[in-house]
Amino acid sequence: MLNRIVALARFRFQQDDDYDDNEGRKCAYLAEQFEGPALDWVASAHAASPAIFTHFDGFVTATRQAFGIADNNITALVRRDLDALEWQTDVPVFFAEFDRLTLALDITSHDTRIALVEMKLPSHMKAKLAEQGLSFSNYDTMRERFNLMWALDPTRSKVVTQGKKKKPRCGSCGKKGHVAAECRSSKN
Repeated sequence: MLNRIVALARFRFQQDDDYDDNEGRKCAYLAEQFEGPALDWVASAHAASPAIFTHFDGFVTATRQAFGIADNNITALVRRDLDALEWQTDVPVFFAEFDRLTLALDITSHDTRIALVEMKLPSHMKAKLAEQGLSFSNYDTMRERFNLMWALDPTRSKVVTQGKKKKPRCGSCGKKGHVAAECRSSKN
């Protein structure tokens, strides 16, 4: 926390009118807008090499490289979507989305893709893999194994679909489909 406060103070000082370096002022203004881990990065980058603030365009390029942000921000958005992707009970849908996102990011290494999937697995799936003594070195084999486990899961068909409403049960006659206020059998 203290490092962030010190960094913000440095950046504000560099924006002061008495500071002659216009490029440095622009860099400091941009750096002051950062928050959290991004602020930590810019503070450590500035501490390690204050020259990073000498050219605004160079500073912007270094920032983009550090965070994997393309000019049109597509890479950052796809990375955010991949990080937010959660394991789904519909395994083929999960893998279809996972494959789309990793290919968009040009992540093709089997080891990297396997590690990313393993981070998203719920504990009961991790336990099932450990129970079966399974470890994977090929991503395609891993995906096929999970798809097969999903296809053979007998509890998969017992998932209740959302959207179906229960019919009300009458408090007078006990039949479904109406409530006591609408019951015909209780009226004389």
